[in-house]
Amino acid sequence: MGYTGFQAERRGLEANVTYLVGREENVLIWEMSLRSDRDRKVQIFPYVELGMMEFLREIQWQCYNKHQLACYPMGEVLVYRYGVENQPRPDETPLVFFAADVPVAAFDCDRDSFVGSYWSEENPVGVEQGELSDSVMYGGDPCFALQLDLELAAGEERKVHIFLGTAMTEEEILQTAARCRKADFAQRAREGLQEQWERYLSGFQCTLADKDAQTMVNIWNPYQVERNFQFSRNISYYATGTFRGVGMRDTAQDILAMIPLDTGRAREKMDLLFSQQYRDGHCNHYFFPTEGWEPVTRIHSDNHLWLIMDVYHLVMEEGSLEYLSRELPYYDGGWGSVWEHVGKSIEFTLSHMGENGFPLMLCSDWNDMLYKVCRKGKGESIWTGMQFGTVLRMMKELAGLMGESGVKYEEAYQQMQEKVNSLGWDGAWFRRCITDEGVFIGSDREPQAKIWLNTQSWAVISGLGDPDKQIAAMDSVRKYMDTELGIRKIYPAMEDYPSKEDPLTYYNKGCGENGSVFCHANTWAIIAECMLGRSDYAWKYYRQLLPMVAQARAGQERYRAEPYVYASNIFGPESDRFGLANVSWLTGTAAWMYLAVTQYLLGIRPCWEGLSVKPCLPREMLPAVVTRRFRGKVYRITIRSNDDVDVEPA
Repeated sequence: MGYTGFQAERRGLEANVTYLVGREENVLIWEMSLRSDRDRKVQIFPYVELGMMEFLREIQWQCYNKHQLACYPMGEVLVYRYGVENQPRPDETPLVFFAADVPVAAFDCDRDSFVGSYWSEENPVGVEQGELSDSVMYGGDPCFALQLDLELAAGEERKVHIFLGTAMTEEEILQTAARCRKADFAQRAREGLQEQWERYLSGFQCTLADKDAQTMVNIWNPYQVERNFQFSRNISYYATGTFRGVGMRDTAQDILAMIPLDTGRAREKMDLLFSQQYRDGHCNHYFFPTEGWEPVTRIHSDNHLWLIMDVYHLVMEEGSLEYLSRELPYYDGGWGSVWEHVGKSIEFTLSHMGENGFPLMLCSDWNDMLYKVCRKGKGESIWTGMQFGTVLRMMKELAGLMGESGVKYEEAYQQMQEKVNSLGWDGAWFRRCITDEGVFIGSDREPQAKIWLNTQSWAVISGLGDPDKQIAAMDSVRKYMDTELGIRKIYPAMEDYPSKEDPLTYYNKGCGENGSVFCHANTWAIIAECMLGRSDYAWKYYRQLLPMVAQARAGQERYRAEPYVYASNIFGPESDRFGLANVSWLTGTAAWMYLAVTQYLLGIRPCWEGLSVKPCLPREMLPAVVTRRFRGKVYRITIRSNDDVDVEPA
């Protein structure tokens, strides 16, 4: 957890390299272990290609601004200074340094000198010649390159540590490098990292008959949860990190999975999100707390409602109403308690209802593709109505705990329930939304996109659907939408709907929003089947999306994503690339899949009175054993059957 390792061997020389960042210094540690089968001399050339610290500036103005950069030695430490005109926060821009804990024979700071004209980083001229040029760079293309000359005796293991770090001044660099070079520094960093992850992961551990599922629950799913919680959707192999900032909807959902693992960190992030709520109850769509840019102020029908879910889950986890009284600012001025903030969320939706009685779509709901149905401001979201019903039940329960009346929440819930079961019902499933022109999308009467996954699952999650309609809707999901690699988001995919001139989406059939297996939405189908008590269906939907299972079933070359983290979507059967996984790591799938398996399949959910244990596991997964940290204690839970559970202190 938290480190990356590589191993290689050639002609009797073994090399193992581990990369990690510890907690003591702002340094990436490269720990290299070398072993030789005979006496030999070895040269090591650690290298870093340095870019500008502002991605967009590098794209736009690199040809000029590169002449304001500097890269130079300071003893045996290389230093990179990024200082260009009009950079936004020069006082917060650190120096970057590169050092080793063995003598440096030579170095290069100029990339052209190290790589060479007509050469490349595959075979830099400095490496091929076996000697670097001690180049410095005051204007040009910077790099860090070290030449480390070692002598290895036969059978000897030699460790070398290289440090890529940041500090604010040259003096701090020298002090940091000196601390890093101490004999036990790298070992302490590794041990501290291990302890940190063990403490985090120990919050929930299980023993299951299905070892793939067990590995996901115990290790990879909470690991992905933590990465998303920390970085939101900001940067990865798929995302540039240049425009997304912190998304309100994305981050609020990430928080749901962090709450049972670390309530302190969850609270801090919730405070941040509430600072983006306006006094009328709506929220900025996404914002930039690090960059300091202006937020994206587009109003979506769902953003502010996710905050209620966060608050409810936190209160149940802690068994305390204390957070509800916390005073937090509104984005447009003034302060209010958290309880007042979430009350504003309800008021905003109630004041933005469409003529059919469902919440106005505004700029879209959870499915951004639906922005075209509401360009005139009349489009309504049946799904947001179901999300609204879900949080209305939460608000009613919280109001009771606060000693207040929950009648207004109950009345609003009943009104939404009537609408969902009348206008929202299509005969065999629930419709998705209503366009500006009054067309019901997600209806059997429409030529394409007849059934949408989300309204079927959320009719169950919200409890708004009549019991017989809930079952019929989820049966329709199984009949029309399930595949060998997961449930597709809509069926059938769209090609020219509602018209060729102005289609609802330009996604190709079976891709992304248009008929792919949208993994995020699959999590809610799992939860819905658990709530219906249909464990076999719930487990099938869960297991078929386990990354190692999906990759094995699709084939490595077809799947093309990591077999240990969830992807946002998998191309669906209406694509000729059915089985291709897209946008791994950065997806709400991680948080919701963790909730689905821990709180619904394993059934261990916090409630005001304590832990509620109501598993929904198929017979072949029993017995199961769980340890769960809860309100300062650790419990051992043995699930012999869905109706036979033992809970005891661990």
